[in-house]
Amino acid sequence: MQIKLRLYLILFAFLLFVVDSIFSLNSSTQISFLIIVLILFGVPHGALDLYIDQHLHKSDSNQKIFLLKYIGNIIAYALVWYFFPIAALIIFILITAFHFGEIDWLGKTDQLLHKVAYSMIGLLWILLLLSKNINFALQIFIRMERSAFNENQLITLAHKIYPLTLVGLFLVYFILFFFKNHFFSNNKWYYYSVIQQIILIVFAFFMPLWLCFAFYFGFWHSLLSFDKIRITFSLPNDLNGWKSLLFKAAPFSIMAWFGFAYITFLTLNSKDASGIFTLLFISLSVLALPHLQIFTKIKLKPE
Repeated sequence: MQIKLRLYLILFAFLLFVVDSIFSLNSSTQISFLIIVLILFGVPHGALDLYIDQHLHKSDSNQKIFLLKYIGNIIAYALVWYFFPIAALIIFILITAFHFGEIDWLGKTDQLLHKVAYSMIGLLWILLLLSKNINFALQIFIRMERSAFNENQLITLAHKIYPLTLVGLFLVYFILFFFKNHFFSNNKWYYYSVIQQIILIVFAFFMPLWLCFAFYFGFWHSLLSFDKIRITFSLPNDLNGWKSLLFKAAPFSIMAWFGFAYITFLTLNSKDASGIFTLLFISLSVLALPHLQIFTKIKLKPE
């Protein structure tokens, strides 16, 4: 269940909060920190999909076929973004909800009902973050060409969704309380899940936006994902094990870094450089779909 790693990450998040409280980090510093974290951990955690597929399928895995399917999924989803941005956004929210939910989840994952439970928690968590930071989200959404997003409508909708997400999370965990034996291998994992969710919500409330995103995606989600892959590859939980994992991720990570650097270069040299967040958001999202298709096959034994 990666309890020690989760505890270390929470302590690190608290340290970030203390540092920001003392030094009042400005937006520029926070964004620079976010970019560094995404480069070091965010991108590499999704660069091991080929190795995961080869490990899970052993000799049945064909590298060329895998890459063709992987790139085909990226191109197909990119076309959906181009022609149907609203539909693409909904798809992204749903797959992100599932992916974030499965990483945060401390319960069983065998049955469809288990997946529905952590997907619902992931969806409510994503909607909470989006509705709480609607002004930032608008910078991304309203720049999507051919979209029908209306600023006032989105703000009104966000104000309605925000309290509902908190109520929804409470109701989900309230219902899970009565079915702990079905959803958790041990009752203690239910209580750990509740405490974890409360802590994450507190950080989302009180940490600045960019620092919160750097922690949740760059550290929490990425390192928990990395650790899950490490366990799957049977690598030791030490410096050599983690170095081996990062080395495996290096080739595709470097390719992704060059891609993001190119996008950044084009955007900064355009007449409207502020659109960089929209392009980076869409770039990350088109990589998320094939990544989810591979990563969700990893199963850890319940403790």
